[in-house]
Amino acid sequence: MSTSFARDFPAVPHHRWHAQKVGQMGDPDDRTAKTYYLIDATNAPEAELRVLAWIHHDYADDLQYAVASADSVEQEASRWRVEVEWDARPRT
Repeated sequence: MSTSFARDFPAVPHHRWHAQKVGQMGDPDDRTAKTYYLIDATNAPEAELRVLAWIHHDYADDLQYAVASADSVEQEASRWRVEVEWDARPRT
């Protein structure tokens, strides 16, 4: 399941759900980019929404076309790896 940009994000706590950016890569055609995060959550939809909320809260990135997908981290209960795919084309 994937989560797209939402208008109502959860409040971002001071600890930011222990979110960490762990990598990124661009697309060869410069249309999309992907970033990877780790975050605490109870399930995949919550992890996806939390990462988007954290990015929206802490950074000025345009999330309108971003899509997040989460997978559980093996051997780390309540820890999720989230991939966010961005539309990297310049806005006019």
